[in-house]
Amino acid sequence: MPRIRTAKSLAKRIDLQYFTRPNRIKRWRLYLTVAFVVLAAGWIAYAGVSRNQKVYTKGPLSSAHAVLTTSCDVCHIRDASYRAAVPDKACLACHDAPTHNRLQTFTPACSSCHVEHTGKSHLAEVASAGCTQCHGDLKTTDGSQSVNPHIGSFDKEHVQFAALRPGRTDPGTINFNHFAHLQPTVRGPKGQVQMVCEDCHRPTNTPVTWPYSVATIQPASQQPVIVGVTDSQQRKRRSVESGGGAYMTSIKYVNQCAACHVLQFDRLIPEPAPHDKPEIVHAFIMKKYADYIAQNPGALKLRVGEIDDGTPVGLTESALRPTRTELSPLATSASDWVRQRTAAAENLLWNRNCKICHLSTEHDAPGLPQSVKAVIPTRWMPHAEFDHQAHRMLTCVACHAGIPNSRKSADVNIPGIELCRPCHKEAGPAKQAAEGRCFECHSYHDWRNERSIKGIMEIAQPQPSSDTSSGGNAK
Repeated sequence: MPRIRTAKSLAKRIDLQYFTRPNRIKRWRLYLTVAFVVLAAGWIAYAGVSRNQKVYTKGPLSSAHAVLTTSCDVCHIRDASYRAAVPDKACLACHDAPTHNRLQTFTPACSSCHVEHTGKSHLAEVASAGCTQCHGDLKTTDGSQSVNPHIGSFDKEHVQFAALRPGRTDPGTINFNHFAHLQPTVRGPKGQVQMVCEDCHRPTNTPVTWPYSVATIQPASQQPVIVGVTDSQQRKRRSVESGGGAYMTSIKYVNQCAACHVLQFDRLIPEPAPHDKPEIVHAFIMKKYADYIAQNPGALKLRVGEIDDGTPVGLTESALRPTRTELSPLATSASDWVRQRTAAAENLLWNRNCKICHLSTEHDAPGLPQSVKAVIPTRWMPHAEFDHQAHRMLTCVACHAGIPNSRKSADVNIPGIELCRPCHKEAGPAKQAAEGRCFECHSYHDWRNERSIKGIMEIAQPQPSSDTSSGGNAK
């Protein structure tokens, strides 16, 4: 008789209690569960007993905040949720950062740009997206635009530097010909010289003597001056500079020009005229002539053009220009002689020497001229930072290629953005390139306007040792 198999009869063969019977997988699952629970409990207990808050962090802090690793409550508010961002007031308690721009329509939270717990060395190294979220389509509260409103990545979407845009020229008011000064036939204080860029252009804070300063000619009516960082060269970013500064030292006549462009006005007077305001120069000349005629009364018998005392010691023929070639009437008195000689000397200075460099000299009426204010730009990109020291491995003409052939003062000889892009890329070191994100050249906060703050933290004072408190002496 054939066996009849039904589903019910077959089901009886299955052990319905299989899940209650121990096996290897179940045992390991139990062991691991218990181990994880014990470890979690031990971790919590250790954190509570040791008061070590480092266990709660999701990553290391930046180098500036590393000291706060075990003091979470300095930044994180206790009654906030675990995922809540650090509020701005926690940042402003220590960093009273200046406003970016008074016309901005949106102010991002501090933590949206400065992301902590990522192990960054510098929190100022922010993502460019934090900048382009506004500058990609810039809006202002009054609708005005002082910068290009559409700026994107440096690689492809950044506009040309403002100084090089069509119609821009050098705003300086000093006549200067780079081509002429770089020729090997230039006359220096001791003959022909071959000038180089470093003779006149050096970073600020460089303690080196200028080769063509007034110190190389003696006697002199002035002395070299120490030139610091100008107001326009103050950096927006917060940094401590060491060694040479980021920008070039401002040009001063007594430092870079005086040895070659000597303001000699008469062979009788060894000292050249000071490079100063016309009234100061006038008073200097008058006094020198008054002193000379008092010591040499015999000069009254000679006309101005006949007086020649030879070449003063230390002066080259290139520096000596006779005040007048025609003979003047004999002076009737010492004061008349001083007046005649002063008029001749000032005619030379005002109408020849000054106009060599100064753009124009207004002298429509009798009296002292009023020269146009001398302006030499000390910073070409007021909205960006540039550090010459960081680029010191390059030759000057590598970036300023037009200088050797620049004959006009109106020439703008700074490099364009196309020269920067081969080295600076948005991805930076990840693409074997120099940093190219916005923060490399721009600073959101203008730290020149930083406001002082009062400290909010205390330091636990060390307790005196038992030997110190009891008056004992260390052995």
